[in-house]
Amino acid sequence: GDRAKYLEGFSLTQTGEVGDMTAGLPPQDYVNYPYFEWYSEANGRVVLELEPDQVEVIGKPIPACESDPVSRKKQQQNMAEFLGGMARELELPPGRTVCVGAATVSEPAQESTTRKRPHRIPLLTQELRRKLPPLGSQDGKGGKAVAHVKFFTPDSSWTWYATEFDGQDTFFGLVEGQFNELGYFSLAEIEAARGPLGLPIERDLHWTPKTLAEIAPELFKPTDSRS
Repeated sequence: GDRAKYLEGFSLTQTGEVGDMTAGLPPQDYVNYPYFEWYSEANGRVVLELEPDQVEVIGKPIPACESDPVSRKKQQQNMAEFLGGMARELELPPGRTVCVGAATVSEPAQESTTRKRPHRIPLLTQELRRKLPPLGSQDGKGGKAVAHVKFFTPDSSWTWYATEFDGQDTFFGLVEGQFNELGYFSLAEIEAARGPLGLPIERDLHWTPKTLAEIAPELFKPTDSRS
């Protein structure tokens, strides 16, 4: 009964683009268990992850070097189209891009060529370029260094606080991600990056400059110099 309900709406005939598929047998390429993925025309993205004893290989396996697997580029395109369709179903603004993998960004197909992309506020204005201190100018200030600009991902928790800028592409400041740390980051990379839902990074338009100690006091706790 529960199994029947679980499969309600699942088409008995599956057609669509092929994704990653492997029996997970030696020599494994990416997982050591059966993994089957495809983009169903009826059910969207389908993934089966099975136990090794649930799959029986009939005949002689085709060596990986002789098979014709789906290319990474094609896989990224398949995922981009799938996520783009989800974005449209969720009525996210058209023209947004969908991130697939760490280095590839693809655009979902537009439903209408008459729609225009929403205007995107620039990450860095000429005024902010003038206000940002040059690289190295706040060295030694520690927690008293001032963050003049804040960038953030609207669909995740990553945030960048810029304290210095080289006038071209490189910032120095505080990065809040998996960890909070001081370091360099690139304007070009921030402009190109996309979050999990494909949303671009934005600048906090209401940001008031603050010291790093105000933003992340845990990084600037006084150390006990007693031996």
